[in-house]
Amino acid sequence: MNKNIFIFLACLLFYPLPVFAHNFTGMVGFYDGISHPVLGLDHFLAMISVGIVSAQIGGRAIWTVPTTFVSIMTIGGFFGFFLIIDEFYFVEIGIIFSVILLGFAITIEKNIPKNLIMLFVGIFGLFHGIAHGIEVPAAANPLLFVLGFICGTTALHIFGVGIGYFSIKTTLSLILLRVTGVLFAAYGFYLFNLMF
Repeated sequence: MNKNIFIFLACLLFYPLPVFAHNFTGMVGFYDGISHPVLGLDHFLAMISVGIVSAQIGGRAIWTVPTTFVSIMTIGGFFGFFLIIDEFYFVEIGIIFSVILLGFAITIEKNIPKNLIMLFVGIFGLFHGIAHGIEVPAAANPLLFVLGFICGTTALHIFGVGIGYFSIKTTLSLILLRVTGVLFAAYGFYLFNLMF
């Protein structure tokens, strides 16, 4: 073995790696920003739902609905970053309602006016953004964390658009999509029940 490689590896044993000071989501940057919307099932279902609903509406809504969510979520993230609170039940309740109402929106399909969807998606984006922003102060690199949760959210929206787009092609897949919406809403009610 090369002497320099041996010295390098030996030094690593004595070097305190920052990752050892953190738990599974160590808030160290981009990865943790991505994992926040992906690993939290409530966030995950809401993000997927936004994409599905936008695909069900069709037309320009395929990109305007998710863009509205991400834009207002980013504003909410900055708000959450500067929010100094220990308890944020109102944020969690807003997130839970996003899962419930977006689940119902999937089930109802195109029977909700687009402007109403945009309004609710914006409100839900604000709550999700605040929740992400509250996590930012613990991050070793806040900018990377924010970019991570924006990218993670956008990826989940695109995934939801794909699900919605291909699920409205046949009657059977449309029925399965509506059942999925009911299941999302039921999970939201389950979370709401856990809060109280």
